[in-house]
Amino acid sequence: MKRILISSALIVSLLLPAAAQEKEQKLKELEQLEQQPEKVTPPDTLVGVVEDIEVFIEDDFVTVVGKDSQDTSRIKIGDVVTIEETDDETVIRIGKKAVKIFQDNDNTEIRIYDEENKEVLYDDRPGSSFDGHLGGLELGYNSFSTGRWLSNETPLEGYLDQNTAKSTNFNIVSPPVSLGFARHFGLVTALGINFNNYPFDGNNSIGVDGEGIITPLYPPESIRYEKSKLATVYGILPVLLEVQIPVSQGSTINIGAGVIGAVKLGSHTKVVYYDDGKQKDKNHDDFNLNVLRYGVTARAGYEMVQVYGTCYLSPMFEKGKGPELYPFEIGLALTIND
Repeated sequence: MKRILISSALIVSLLLPAAAQEKEQKLKELEQLEQQPEKVTPPDTLVGVVEDIEVFIEDDFVTVVGKDSQDTSRIKIGDVVTIEETDDETVIRIGKKAVKIFQDNDNTEIRIYDEENKEVLYDDRPGSSFDGHLGGLELGYNSFSTGRWLSNETPLEGYLDQNTAKSTNFNIVSPPVSLGFARHFGLVTALGINFNNYPFDGNNSIGVDGEGIITPLYPPESIRYEKSKLATVYGILPVLLEVQIPVSQGSTINIGAGVIGAVKLGSHTKVVYYDDGKQKDKNHDDFNLNVLRYGVTARAGYEMVQVYGTCYLSPMFEKGKGPELYPFEIGLALTIND
């Protein structure tokens, strides 16, 4: 069938001038038929045979028929049809649609485009046109719970109370790698950097005591912290299955869910206070944070705007060296891969 399509394109490019003349002639014949209704309309006109391929012209169509009666191509002739050909590509445009035939050595690929809506309607490479929605910038809220799945099974220690208005999460995610199983369904993954700020609401910070256990740190009574927080930086690797639901003008609603892994790149605490002027103290330590963590993540949105959520199923701190907390984050993502 691919051979026939290519042959059809070449034949049509040769027949366009003749077809225009024939169309004018047929209009004259139709006028005569109106005056002579008893006249029988002539059958299809056979204009040639190329390598056992018969070519017919009927009204505004070219019909190419091969040995197998199913190998038939019909291409309309007229102002709406254009054909462009290079060494390795043939493009047949019919109105706002375009059929592109790519020839690379012994391989032939066919793709059909809606050029007005910039949408791929057909691609004979399995899943090649799937493009996942993951890479970009993400900004949201982060916190932690005392149980998995955001369930607070036990009360938080007082020194872990957060200033929720300043508990921010920021992610930078690389352009994704997509593996399509179908035109609107596939696997998508990317690498990213995850920044978390956990500001404390109380007049305290945290540290590690002599036994290696996380403990609160309080300033002298005369000092009041203006700002106190724990900040972490992780490298992340999300892997999601994404489903795309087509809507108008080739746009899609996108829904994805999957797993996420992370490795710790750094952490520190920071306090800001006034004591003979503004003071800022940072303490770079690992704070018994788990080096590796894993969880589940999901997102949904329209085109390049997504809402995301991530819940980690591994504890924030090493077992027995800190409170049992499970981080989570929710926010808005702006993807850059569209």
